[in-house]
Amino acid sequence: MRKTALLLSLFIVACHKDTATSDTPSSSVTPLPTTVATTTTASTATQAQGASGDEAGARALLMKFLAPGADYPALSKPLRPATADYGALFDAETAAKLGPQYDQHWDKEPMVIAPKAGQTELKLVAATTEDLRADKGNAGEFPGGWKRVAPHLKAHQTWYRFKFVKPGEDLGMAFDGLTFVNGHWVMTPKPWHGLDH
Repeated sequence: MRKTALLLSLFIVACHKDTATSDTPSSSVTPLPTTVATTTTASTATQAQGASGDEAGARALLMKFLAPGADYPALSKPLRPATADYGALFDAETAAKLGPQYDQHWDKEPMVIAPKAGQTELKLVAATTEDLRADKGNAGEFPGGWKRVAPHLKAHQTWYRFKFVKPGEDLGMAFDGLTFVNGHWVMTPKPWHGLDH
């Protein structure tokens, strides 16, 4: 019998400067209010890789990164947005700014999503564009910059923030900007950084 474990736990998130951050107790970030988030252990990694564009699909995709022997660069590479994805996620002016910046980053130093040693659990939280604009639902679980970029996001899009953590812990490697667009998953982390360029 296949063993799976889904745990509900309280989840503290914080704003971060980098694409991926480790929110360890020594970090100087202020925690946001706690909310309930889904925690999943690596034993559920046998699910199909992100077959759907909903929360279950996001979880299935991300659990691949927690599987023993995971090839992090190979798993991360397909998350690079295509040119058309930027236009489907952001207003025209913002897409024109962010697309070249993300492309340059991916060309120079491709993003690699990876947990640290011992981080075998996933904490995942979702917010829609409408939640982020109105600062409601799970919007408070996202870094503060998402409120700044929210007016530039296309409507009816669901965005995900996730963390890889050690069992029983709330702090770990944190990522944001995962979303499903044009039939595939992409990462557009910290999009507000590109608004001023």
